[in-house]
Amino acid sequence: MSSLAPCFTVGSIVRCKTCFGDNISGEVVAFDLGVKMLIMKCPSSNGGGDEQTTCNVTIVNLSLCMDIEIVKEAIPPAEVQQPEPIDLPMIRERYRYATEHRTLSCRSYHPNASPFGQALFRLLVKRFGDPAIIWQNKGDQVAINILRQVVIDAPYATENIRYLDWNPKLAICVQEVVQNFCSKQF
Repeated sequence: MSSLAPCFTVGSIVRCKTCFGDNISGEVVAFDLGVKMLIMKCPSSNGGGDEQTTCNVTIVNLSLCMDIEIVKEAIPPAEVQQPEPIDLPMIRERYRYATEHRTLSCRSYHPNASPFGQALFRLLVKRFGDPAIIWQNKGDQVAINILRQVVIDAPYATENIRYLDWNPKLAICVQEVVQNFCSKQF
């Protein structure tokens, strides 16, 4: 083989003979002239004939090939269809959502809180917003503090709600959220 390897188009059928005496033939999947590598899709060795559905992907180092033959050249399409433009606003929205979701998951974790309490914390953050809900340490227990006005102590039921400042609308809202959450869990 010459030092300058031929260029292969994707989809061409190629037959190679390696310096070890192996004959490899298959369809070109990728080719890199810089590193002299050819990736081919070869038929599986377990038979199957024309109805064969499985293939082996083989990487061939062209530096170790004695003979390379292009059996069938792939004909590129006359008109290449342009890919659809990337929807950047949608990607940004997905990224923002994923970041918020992961941040919420990280903030909802507390080593002294039960999984039930962590799930309630996530629900309250979705309801009241991220900065409004914080963990409040109480020795080996941890409580959920809502807007610095309401505290829910462990085990995080409606009986464990304490009000630091009386706000009737907030009290009713927190009670309903906790009650609905508890009823769905049990």
